[in-house]
Amino acid sequence: MKSFLSAILICFFASNLQAQDIPAPATLKHFVEQSFRNYPRVGEMTDMVRMSEVRVSLGKAGYLPIAGVNLSYSRIFPTPAIEIPMGSTVQSFRVAPADNYNASVSVAQPILDLRTPAAVNKAKSDLETSKDNLDGFKIQLAYQVAQIYYSIIFLNKSLTVQKEQINLLQSTLQQINVKVNYGDALKYDLVSTQVKYTNAENFYTDLQTQLGKQYNLLGMLTGISGSGYLNDTVVNQSTFRVATDSILAIAVQNNPEIRIAGDKIKSAGWDIVSANRLRMPLVSFQAGLGYKNGFMPDIDPMTFNYAVGVGLTVPIISAARPALQKKLATINLNASKLALESQKVSLNKDILNSFEDIQKNIRKLESADTLISSAQIAMDLATDRYKYGVITNLDLLTSITNYKDAQLSRLQFEYNLLLSRMELCRLAGIRWW
Repeated sequence: MKSFLSAILICFFASNLQAQDIPAPATLKHFVEQSFRNYPRVGEMTDMVRMSEVRVSLGKAGYLPIAGVNLSYSRIFPTPAIEIPMGSTVQSFRVAPADNYNASVSVAQPILDLRTPAAVNKAKSDLETSKDNLDGFKIQLAYQVAQIYYSIIFLNKSLTVQKEQINLLQSTLQQINVKVNYGDALKYDLVSTQVKYTNAENFYTDLQTQLGKQYNLLGMLTGISGSGYLNDTVVNQSTFRVATDSILAIAVQNNPEIRIAGDKIKSAGWDIVSANRLRMPLVSFQAGLGYKNGFMPDIDPMTFNYAVGVGLTVPIISAARPALQKKLATINLNASKLALESQKVSLNKDILNSFEDIQKNIRKLESADTLISSAQIAMDLATDRYKYGVITNLDLLTSITNYKDAQLSRLQFEYNLLLSRMELCRLAGIRWW
C-alpha cells in the first residue's frame, strides 16, 4: 500500500514539475537544436537506436517460416540390388539407382516456440536502453550548450566591467601625469598607476581569450562557426528555477542514469527467462515437395513427390549450457539492482549538494549588492579626496580596484547561481528545449 501511494505521489509531482515553465531564451533553444542536428555523437547514438530496432525485427524473425531450395546429386557404389533365383538363373533387381537426383523446396514453420518471445522481449528491452542512452546524452548536451551560452553572456558582461576599470585607470593616469608635471605627485605614483593599468589590460586580454575558447566550444557542439554572433545580454533570474520540494521524486523518475539502470535490470531479467527457455522443446510444422528418382518400381525417372509432417526437438545436452547462462544472468541481475541503488544514493547526494550550492550563491549574491554600494561610495569619496591631496595614490587605486572587483564578483556569483540551478534541473532530467 505504501509503495502504491509513493508511486501516485511521484507521478503527481512529476506532472506538476514538468508543467512548470523554465523560460529559456529562444536563442539558446536554437543552439540546442543545432547541436542535436550537427554534433556527430548524436548521430552515432541515433544509429545505435536503429541497430536496436533492427535487432528487434531480427528477433521476431523466429516466428517466421524457414524455406529453402534443395538440389543434390549422389552416386552410389555398389548399387543396392536384390538377387532372386529364377529357375536355373538368378535375376538381379536394383532397389536404388546408381545416380540419385533430388530437386525440392522445403518449409519449416514453428508451431510451439517459447524461446523466440523471450529473445524478442530482450531485444525490446535493449531498444529502450538505447533510446534512454540517446535521450540522456541529449540532456547532457543541452545543458552543456546552456552552460557555454551563459558563460559567453557573463564573459561579455565581465569584459564591459573590466573595460570600465581600464577607462577609470586611464583617467586617473592622466590626472597623476598632470600632478607629476606640476610637482604635486611623485613619479612613483605614476609608475604604480601604470602597473595597475597594464594588469587591468592583461586581465581584459585573458577574458577575451576565454570568450574565444567558449565560442570555439560552442561551435564544436552546434556546427556554427565564427564568434561574436551571440548578442543576448539579459539573464532572466527565473531561468531554471523549479520547485525544490518535489525535485527528488522527479529525479528518481526522470534522471537518465536512473532510467538506464532500470533498463539494465529489465534486460537482465529477460536474460534469465531466455536461459530457462533454452531447455524448452520446439515443435514445428515441416513440408517439402519436388522431384527425385529412386521410387519403386521404376527407380530411374524423376518423380514428383511431397512430404508433410510435424517435428519435435527436445534439447538434452545443449551447447548453449542453459545452467551456466542462467547463473551468469542471475549474477548480472543482482549487479544491475545494486548499480541502481548506488545510482540513487549518488543522485540524492548530488541533489543535496546542488541545494547547498544554490543557497550559498544566493547569500553571496545578496552580500555582493551591499558590497558594490559600499565600494562605489568609497571610490567616489577617494576620487574627491585625491583631488585635494587628502589621500595617497595607492588609496585611490585600491578604491577603484575594490569597486570593479566587487562588480566582477557579483557577476561570478550570479553565474554560479545559474549553474547550480541548471545542475539541479539536469539531475531531475527536466527538458526545457
